Amino acid sequence: MNPSRPPIRERYFRTFTYQPVDRVPDIEFGFWPQTIRRWLKQGLPLEMTREEQMEMFSVKLHHFFGFDWEETRSLTLRTGMNPLFEEQILERRNNSVIMRDSSGVLAQRFLNDVDDSSIPHFLKFPVETPADWERLKAERFRLDDPTRVICEADVTELRRAMREGMAILSFCCGFYGQLRNWMGTERLSYAFYDEPGMIHDMVEHWAELCAQQIEQYPADIPIDIFRWWEDMAGKGGPLIGPDTFREFLQPGYQRVMTAAKKRGCTLGWVDSDGEMSPLIPNWLKEGVNIMFPIEIEAGCDPYAWRRKHGRELRLQGGIAKAPLVEGGRAIDRELERIRPLLEQGGYIPQLDHLVPPDISYKNFCEYLEKKRKLIGRYDLPGTPSTPSTSTAS
Repeated sequence: MNPSRPPIRERYFRTFTYQPVDRVPDIEFGFWPQTIRRWLKQGLPLEMTREEQMEMFSVKLHHFFGFDWEETRSLTLRTGMNPLFEEQILERRNNSVIMRDSSGVLAQRFLNDVDDSSIPHFLKFPVETPADWERLKAERFRLDDPTRVICEADVTELRRAMREGMAILSFCCGFYGQLRNWMGTERLSYAFYDEPGMIHDMVEHWAELCAQQIEQYPADIPIDIFRWWEDMAGKGGPLIGPDTFREFLQPGYQRVMTAAKKRGCTLGWVDSDGEMSPLIPNWLKEGVNIMFPIEIEAGCDPYAWRRKHGRELRLQGGIAKAPLVEGGRAIDRELERIRPLLEQGGYIPQLDHLVPPDISYKNFCEYLEKKRKLIGRYDLPGTPSTPSTSTAS
């Protein structure tokens, strides 16, 4: 390996451990399906099937734009519901359906073939009472479920990836996110006060399910980074406060992150939309030290976060989408805004979520060209209207 041009694994870890690096990784999060369909009409020179146009995390677009490819393998955690609920469509409407999905959630959803999408209109969740939870736990989330045994093929593949220098990562749905999947936001919000015993049990059970999966792997299998999905904040702040987080959720984070740290894990990453700054100290205490996506329009201020938490806090995202809608000098100003943060280190700049359809194809290409100049990436020839199809070096 040429140390002057390390692959993304080295760039990623050098960036987040404040080591010298040729440049930060050149990555973006993904795309709304409507964005892809509209870009195809605006000149995106790709052939994409209907299914490919529905992919928010499109491998084809990833390669087309030449983003750095993550050289990783996942340490599989078999935590999913088993058995799943049977999917049922209960009612059909003009452009939507009322259906129960495989997770047991009843909701109104847009059909896939309309040029619209939104968060589903949730109607009913599988857990409404402590009795519902006991039934769900016993029937579909058993700790002793034989399908949760880690297979030898998984271990063999991880060891092969390690020999090839790949990073080993693992992923869990976070504790607020998982409980919300089971209960819905409104019911969960009341349950912290009305059913605290049930909430403690749900968190403890989910933590054991995740941690015991980690502990099944042989001791020589490391974890380089542990990723969490939460989405537990909005423009007005987090959906629970730090005291509630500390009482109910933090013991779960501690249980799982302790298991990960025993595998050498020093980087914990959390994906939560919205302005979640009041919860950052709770996460940092358990080793979750990379915040993503840092939504600017939600009021996130990465500079204030860095001043308060110092280099212990790492940051990923933080580029507002609105300047890309405008294009031109607005993009210049936005990139200049994050330049000092880039110079501080411990930061990977990228858009603060999926690319929405009001960003034109031309403006996105302009943004990529300018961002790549900012981070010092010069290996991809091309113009804003015809980006290179080369893959990353």
